[in-house]
Amino acid sequence: MLFEVPIDAETAFNGAQYTVAADLYKEEFEGEQDLLAKARLAERIGDCYKYANQTAQAAEWYQQASGYSDNPFLLYKYGLMLKATEDYKNAIQVFKEFAFSSPADRALARKQIIACENAIEWQKEDSTIKVFNLQDINTNASEYAPIIYKENGLVFTSDRTDANGDKTYGWTGRDFSDLFVSYNKKNEARWLTPQAFGDSLNTAYNEGTVTFTADFKGVYFSHCGSADSDQDEYCKVYYSEEKGVGQWTIPERVFLFEEDSINIIQCHLTPDGKYLYFAADASDSFGDKDLYVAKKTIDGWGTPRNLGPEINTNGKEGSPFIHTDGRLYFASDGHLGMGGLDVFSAEKDGKNWKNVKNLKTPINSPADDFGLIYAPTIQPELIDSIEAIGYFASTRSGGKGNDDIYYFYDEIPKEPEEVIVEVDTPKQNIEVIPEIVIQEYLLKGNVKEQLYEIEGNSKSKKLNKVAIPNAIVEVLGLSFESKIAERIVANAQGNFELLLEPNMEYKITASSSGYFTKSITVNTKVTPSSNPEIIIANLVLDKIVQQQEIVIDNIYYDLNKANIREDAKPVLDELSILLKDNPALIIEFGSHTDSRGTARYNQQLSQERAESVVNYLTSRGIDRRRLQAKGYGESQLVNNCADGVNCTEEEHQQNRRTTFKVVGENFRG
Repeated sequence: MLFEVPIDAETAFNGAQYTVAADLYKEEFEGEQDLLAKARLAERIGDCYKYANQTAQAAEWYQQASGYSDNPFLLYKYGLMLKATEDYKNAIQVFKEFAFSSPADRALARKQIIACENAIEWQKEDSTIKVFNLQDINTNASEYAPIIYKENGLVFTSDRTDANGDKTYGWTGRDFSDLFVSYNKKNEARWLTPQAFGDSLNTAYNEGTVTFTADFKGVYFSHCGSADSDQDEYCKVYYSEEKGVGQWTIPERVFLFEEDSINIIQCHLTPDGKYLYFAADASDSFGDKDLYVAKKTIDGWGTPRNLGPEINTNGKEGSPFIHTDGRLYFASDGHLGMGGLDVFSAEKDGKNWKNVKNLKTPINSPADDFGLIYAPTIQPELIDSIEAIGYFASTRSGGKGNDDIYYFYDEIPKEPEEVIVEVDTPKQNIEVIPEIVIQEYLLKGNVKEQLYEIEGNSKSKKLNKVAIPNAIVEVLGLSFESKIAERIVANAQGNFELLLEPNMEYKITASSSGYFTKSITVNTKVTPSSNPEIIIANLVLDKIVQQQEIVIDNIYYDLNKANIREDAKPVLDELSILLKDNPALIIEFGSHTDSRGTARYNQQLSQERAESVVNYLTSRGIDRRRLQAKGYGESQLVNNCADGVNCTEEEHQQNRRTTFKVVGENFRG
């Protein structure tokens, strides 16, 4: 998105102009005297730096924000940025502080603490992988998305200063990105100066990840933006064919989805040319962006298929690469990782995937690591010592700029020499220590959908339950001593199992695309009566239907008052947990009155009551931008108790209700 005239900070932020927005927010921050307002502005500045991938600056501003406000979620954001800057020990302390400040969000803290503890341990492990910065290619700008080109070339994306166009990209504050190519100098360990790739592929806007056909005569790549609009345009995939050395046909758009309002990025073509993998934010995505695959047909490309819950999370997945051995490599910030995006591998299981594994250090770091590829061949002189070589991008410290491209190779481990030492050991009595039996607890659960009878636009009666196949179940140990943070895919009948540690408390969360995520807690602090003890965790999910009104039971108000009563707070606390489990939902809270009193008075009172609900949930850590307050007064009675009709108090009470409905599912924070 390009702005030709000055704009306000919020408009810049909502338009993803984060570097512009940060400067504008800072001007407001300097002149603000109210501490809560300063906290909100400091948080916004931190958000800008986070999205612009400047984590150290983001950490500083989140820390400032937490000093001006007692909102515990500022601590959570601060901890995430400390984690992303490799300050794991301090991040753990901040997450613990967050857990004590907001006990209802202990699971969020525990997940991050376990991730930090894992990262510390992974950094201690020995590895046969060696990683090197490609100094000849990288600059103080961003270089990323490397891909092998012909015999000795490497094509990549960069926003370096010699990219096309004279505009500044507001997201990063740097140039728009173009495609470049560099060639390896044969018999020398260096790369030649990169040049623009293709005569017709680069524009004044953003060109992204490239993938080639096996003969290198066809290229697919992502492109975002045009001169036809001053609004941010969706990223799409384009295709071009080589018509001469360095010359390419005018790119044509590849149509993958019917909907036009979908971003499609980071494509990868399998070597046989039959499948195109890519990242997109389609309506059936589990999170921010998911991985999809489309199959080549006579008429183009078939309907894209989501890779499923084994791969995709409620976070961001991208940078797919299929190795010659069939493994999928991809980047994710939703699976348990070391900081930002981490690189993971997965194995094919029919049409599905299994055994998702973090590649750990030195491939992964506290920063963003993504775009990993393997080279198809190994030089003959290295084949006895090198098992594999490849490239990836990272924002880790010690690089030349923002995103840098790194080269890695995996050494073949040397067989240790066998050393035989004979020692005379005197005979002695050996004390037999009785074996200690550690009690095992087997978690057995099921995920089902609650069916309802629908009248008009509202649920009226519960019906039977049906299994939700392939639901995602996350099991997280809430006790600080627990090491369990597991992500399970339920089977076709919605069933799942997991062995648990004794004397611990766990949060079990079930989710599936199109349903409200739900969580419960179980514990293994009971004395077992059998071995193993069975812990049952059955979760029933409701389908999300936008604009469908749901009545919130047990929220009452004193006569002619709008404040939240003590007996209503437990209900709203449960609702806040639901909203935290479903962070992408945007909710409207409606308040309704009975017909007694004037219509104007009832309208005003209901608006104040709806705003009281929103204010209470905001105080429980829910982002106000996700919440809408709507007073309906007496305009939507559920029975015939209108003005002049004689009704019982019970009938009037049916009209005095608080409701909520989903009005959006794409809140990104």
